[in-house]
Amino acid sequence: MPEMLEMTRLLRRLVWFSLGALLLVGATVGGFFLSQGRAQRAFTQKREISRIGRTAAALATDRETGIRGYQLTHDQKSLVPEIIGRARLPGKLDSLAALTSSDSANVRRVQAISTALERWEREFAEPAIRGEVRGDSMLAGKPQFDQVRAAFDTFLSASEADLRREAARVRSLQILGVALVLAELLAFVGILLFIIRGRLMRQARELGHQQELLEQQAVELELQMAEMQATTDSLAEREETLRKSEERYRYAARVSNDAIYDWDVTSNRFEWNEGLKGLFGYPAEEIGTTIEWIVSLLHPEDTDRVMGTFYAVFNKGGGSQWKADYRLRRKDGKYANAEGRAYIIRAADGTPKRVIGAISDHTQQQSLEGQLRQSQKMEAIGRLAGGIAHDFNNILTVIRMSSEFLLTDMHESDEKFQDATEIMKASDRASKLTRQLLAFSRHQVLNPTVLNLNEIVSGMDGMVRRVVAENIELVTDLAPDLRSVKADVGQMEQVLLNLVINAADAMPEGGRLSIRTSNTAIDATFSAKHLDVPPGQYISLTVTDTGIGMDEETLARIFEPFFTTKGVGKGTGLGLSTVHGIVTQSGGTVWVYSEPALGTTFKIFLPRAEGTSTPTSTRIVEEPAAPRNETVLLVEDEEATRVAIHRNLVRVGYTVVDAPNGIEALRLADSYPGTIDLLLTDSMMPEMGGAELVKQLRKQRSGISVLMMSGYTEDLAPTGGDGENEFFIEKPFNTADLLLAIRAAMRTRK
Repeated sequence: MPEMLEMTRLLRRLVWFSLGALLLVGATVGGFFLSQGRAQRAFTQKREISRIGRTAAALATDRETGIRGYQLTHDQKSLVPEIIGRARLPGKLDSLAALTSSDSANVRRVQAISTALERWEREFAEPAIRGEVRGDSMLAGKPQFDQVRAAFDTFLSASEADLRREAARVRSLQILGVALVLAELLAFVGILLFIIRGRLMRQARELGHQQELLEQQAVELELQMAEMQATTDSLAEREETLRKSEERYRYAARVSNDAIYDWDVTSNRFEWNEGLKGLFGYPAEEIGTTIEWIVSLLHPEDTDRVMGTFYAVFNKGGGSQWKADYRLRRKDGKYANAEGRAYIIRAADGTPKRVIGAISDHTQQQSLEGQLRQSQKMEAIGRLAGGIAHDFNNILTVIRMSSEFLLTDMHESDEKFQDATEIMKASDRASKLTRQLLAFSRHQVLNPTVLNLNEIVSGMDGMVRRVVAENIELVTDLAPDLRSVKADVGQMEQVLLNLVINAADAMPEGGRLSIRTSNTAIDATFSAKHLDVPPGQYISLTVTDTGIGMDEETLARIFEPFFTTKGVGKGTGLGLSTVHGIVTQSGGTVWVYSEPALGTTFKIFLPRAEGTSTPTSTRIVEEPAAPRNETVLLVEDEEATRVAIHRNLVRVGYTVVDAPNGIEALRLADSYPGTIDLLLTDSMMPEMGGAELVKQLRKQRSGISVLMMSGYTEDLAPTGGDGENEFFIEKPFNTADLLLAIRAAMRTRK
């Protein structure tokens, strides 16, 4: 009823508003009709003045022509135009005077015409008719009539200008009227829409509030039904009311998607809706009807706490509403994260009579929240790991190149030779760790190609069997129609090897290791439960073991770098974090399921790629040729790294010009008198990055070759060039790798 009254008031306001708007539009239209009428009359008057003026000018010209003809022929018939013009011209001039009486300028112009005509008649026309002017003098009277003609021209020019102004005014009024009416209509429509929108927003807020109260209303429906029965006189009316109330209750219970119950405290009997079956899997024949049955489903660790809070409210004087979170056992034996709510109906003396309640399943919601928190944590750890690896790569580059520099001039018999060699080996081991950190943080350099995971699994069969103990049964199930993915071959081999090693370590007493590939379609339902997997077509790689499994606490940390459950010295803790980084950087997702003593399943989803797999080719390593007076522009902001690279390049014969940043490099390149063959630059530097430096430098030296250095793939960016003369080398590197990369970049100039 309140909604109907509100709607009636809204319609009444809209009607009055519409009438007001129509009156305003009508008044505007009427006003513009009046204004346009006045403008039209003024235009008509100006047009009449112009017409009469042109007629008067023509009559004056006819008079002059008639007199000229009479002078030549002395024939009275030649005077006919003059006689007609003399008879009509004064009336026209009088009309002009009357029409222009309100315009002083036009009054003066009409007077000028009359004055010029009188002079012309006095000095030429009348004497010519009397024969006082010689007929052979054609110039007689011309100056006087030129004044008449000039006066008419002046008047006609002014009249035409007035006529154009009035016409423009009429058109402007017409356009302005239409525009104003349209503007008023648009304003009316806009205000109308705003009012309707305000009403709809209020209704939306009211609906939202009603939705919040829906669960409480569902609990209170039974009480309302009892009150209606007590106040109903007719049995038929009571039955109809009961039927409608039950129907509303059913719909409300379905909308709430909860397990709703009605507990008669006196008889200790529960009645449930269909929600208990849908949420927790219990069929109707297994659902108990006593409070002891529902209490038996509570997790043992939650029972005392939940029942304590419930009875604190349930007992006399404790209140009417109760709410608690707890774990409830499903039909399959697993526990769901549930929320229980209850409304306690009391007798007149305050003792509990009935309890109306509902149970909600929050398992999926909490699971999604946990996935989101885990994803954010992994992203933060990945950024930290990538940043550490980036800085550490610069340090390792200095260590490796400095060690090489020492070893070059040191004989093996030197007591320091072994120390320098150990430094080299340690830097190599550290380099592997930084690469694993970069793989985890998704900042390693990949070479993605279209490949088939079946080929990866089959090609690594021998290696996999060597790392798996003999007491472990290895089973492969490869889909024969498996589609392709786009990924780095070597990195996918690393992913498979890490998962196999992890699975083998989880089965020290033996077991079964399964590797399976399949084409998988992810629908919206699965995607809603797993935030990292959008719907689409995927290729899945599944590695399953029957080992010791993991608990929830371990599962939450398995992808963190350096986290391991193995003993000291038995693992770096980077195996699974490397898997996570490689798969994520390849556009895929890793999903894992495990329970203690039941084994573990890792499932990798990679987006399906179009095309067929391409065989990989082995790169042929060539020995670097000796430089031939070639100059390298070295740009590196880390001084220690710049000095180490400079020293090693000079040692092998290159001329090196170095700069600490891009701006200084451009200045040196501009002032350097000779040829600069190669730009060797770090990709990420303060003030100006490597990509911008390449772009600016090629404006000065278009043919220069480019070799970019970086230990962090996010440093790489398009340089704006053609891309053919740009090469990349990953930090940390040794002198041999650097020289090979330089020669490869140099060959593009030949």
